[in-house]
Amino acid sequence: MKRVYGADPFVLFDKKSGAYYCYSTSNSESSNQFYLDKSYDLKEWTRLGYALDCSKNCWGKDWFWAPECYYNENNGYYYLFYSARVKDELTEEYFNRKDYLESAKIGVAVSKSPEGPFVNISDRPFDFRPYDEEYINIEDELDDYFVQNPDPEIIKKAKRGQYISMIDANLYFEDGHIYLFYSRCCYKQCHYDEKLEKFIEESSIDAVELDPSFWYDKEAKTMPKALDKYLHIDENGIRKDRFVKILNYANQPQEWENGHVFDHEKTNGELPNRRWTEGSTTICLTLEGKKTYCMTYSCNNYLSPLYGIGIAFSDNPLGPYIKYENNPIIAEKPAENVYSTGHGSIVRTDGIIRFFFHYREDFVSDRSFSFAQLFINNRHNVQVGPIEKCVKKEIVEAK
Repeated sequence: MKRVYGADPFVLFDKKSGAYYCYSTSNSESSNQFYLDKSYDLKEWTRLGYALDCSKNCWGKDWFWAPECYYNENNGYYYLFYSARVKDELTEEYFNRKDYLESAKIGVAVSKSPEGPFVNISDRPFDFRPYDEEYINIEDELDDYFVQNPDPEIIKKAKRGQYISMIDANLYFEDGHIYLFYSRCCYKQCHYDEKLEKFIEESSIDAVELDPSFWYDKEAKTMPKALDKYLHIDENGIRKDRFVKILNYANQPQEWENGHVFDHEKTNGELPNRRWTEGSTTICLTLEGKKTYCMTYSCNNYLSPLYGIGIAFSDNPLGPYIKYENNPIIAEKPAENVYSTGHGSIVRTDGIIRFFFHYREDFVSDRSFSFAQLFINNRHNVQVGPIEKCVKKEIVEAK
């Protein structure tokens, strides 16, 4: 049985063709990026090639990750949102320092067909520059900032404020509003853990509401922008945009999220101590007669047995979100050769909710597609059906 390889899969059901399209991280070294697969039953998939044409308007250097595709009924275009690390010559412009390592931004490409090719609207990423005014730049003060009980005076003198990187874009549409959820990278987000008495690098889910005008451009030539209330210029005339904090470890710690908080010690300093909260997807359901926003997300790194998928609930699209007490809802199943279950998307057709995600047959093989039906009964009762592994269709379809 041939697996369908790809990471961070996002599945779009195309009403016009009755087909499912899956866009996934390919880590390709060619001029194109993101695997593109097609299916009519979610189980058997035909690889069509690559979705994004990187030969045109390419602003990204590498780290082309987590594509998501949305159909716009206003103009007949399909919009591909994704993240990538900006080219070196753009790093200082967007992050105010040349040595910013995880310099990731969000890109937007369009196509008249779900099968692409998708071409970037602009040769620049989405122009949103989130700035964390409270961030403590401990990395600039200590060579080893994961040391236990760091000197309080060093923390006190560290500079505050940092631009933040963005990956894992996910859009949520409701009543004319368009919300962009994204993951803030672990890099330049180092927080002091009172319990462990040391700093931990952590990723988190943040959000911004978009100005919906780009969605009504008949020619699909307008790049998205944030609503004006998020666009902020400081007293020196420098852009330092605001954002909404959605989901992180500190606002509701759960033990399963601690798969890598001792990596630095275990590897004699080769790896950082980290926590990951990434790859969100948001849907709205009526639970117990109440409108409820449900957000899935991934925690940890695929190398950890604790890598898995959680869910959180809110009364409002921008939170606050409360994590499900029995997280993770999906995790490894060694008896079924299912490991590294993470980062996926929700597919809703025929009244059925399925979560489509990547997994590994072991810790060496590439990531592959799989899915499971979700039964979100209420905020305290979430059940998951059997994991179904996707396979490559033997008959190749002509594009």
